[in-house]
Amino acid sequence: MIKLGSHEHPVFGYMVYVAVGALLTTVVLMLCLALGPGLPGHHTISVGFSSPAIMSLRLTRVSAAAIVGAALALSGVLLQGLLRNPLADPYVLGISSGGAVGVMAWIVLSSTFGATILANPWLAQIFRYGQTLPALCGSLVACTVVYFLGRRKGQIDPLTLLLAGVVLGAICGGLIMLLQNLVPYGAKANLLSYLFGYISEGTPTLVLWIGLAVLLAGWVMALNLGGALNIAALSDVEAVSLGVRLGRMRVLAFFCASFLTAGSIALAGPIGFVGLICPHICRMIFGPEHRRLMLIAPFVGAIFLMLADTFVRITGSWFGGELPVGVVTALCGGPFFLYLLSRRRVWE
Repeated sequence: MIKLGSHEHPVFGYMVYVAVGALLTTVVLMLCLALGPGLPGHHTISVGFSSPAIMSLRLTRVSAAAIVGAALALSGVLLQGLLRNPLADPYVLGISSGGAVGVMAWIVLSSTFGATILANPWLAQIFRYGQTLPALCGSLVACTVVYFLGRRKGQIDPLTLLLAGVVLGAICGGLIMLLQNLVPYGAKANLLSYLFGYISEGTPTLVLWIGLAVLLAGWVMALNLGGALNIAALSDVEAVSLGVRLGRMRVLAFFCASFLTAGSIALAGPIGFVGLICPHICRMIFGPEHRRLMLIAPFVGAIFLMLADTFVRITGSWFGGELPVGVVTALCGGPFFLYLLSRRRVWE
């Protein structure tokens, strides 16, 4: 376990973590920018910094991957602390399924009433951003439903919240199957890619800035909750006796994690295992202290997803086209998590 600043002021140690994390993330970002297809849709790989137009497309995609990875990793730290469950991740509460339902409903509506939508300036403006707004709306609706179902005696109960999320995820799964039969055949391939998570070079700049704003706001809020989550790892009685307002802390942690997850889904769809694995990697190396984890995990998540998406971009010719990035994260994260389970040291 690495402990920087153990004999110095804690703030100095945190600043070191941030500086090292930012440096490593920048190095990986530059590496990912230097690798990729020469043109979108082509499988010829170019190494180095190409024309400004190509670099602009790469920067959009790599930036989106970094934002999504950081948001999912931070959301995973919050939910694992909130639910006191190392198996919790940003998709255990059904938020991703809600986003998928929103996107599928939008595809059905746009295919049925496409001409009417384009004729209305306001609807046409929404249509220009594709799946982003429907995914965000679906995720926020799921978040609201889980919040009200997860309350017990007026306060959030971790176990009830978890069960509500699992049940809502199952309901959304049924809605997804229902809507899939209504989706036009030509759109089903794109929908399948979305359901596994897909990062696009065509992500609008405004959407990137909104995702970054959500990440930074959630990061600030999460850091303010770090000390309370450390104490909340004890029993409820002990946490309350030490001055933690459990009800308020749980509401803030839940909504912070939900908004981070919703923002990532709006950018890239549901990408699994990032919010589950990255917090565990940080916990094994740096210890279980939540404030430290909340500083480090977003950098690890950003690095992990940038590398995964770069692998997808440069191996398109191997698989007859680009894989959804969620396939790579699942193939990497699943075996790694099984390894952690076999060692059982992830809970120590």
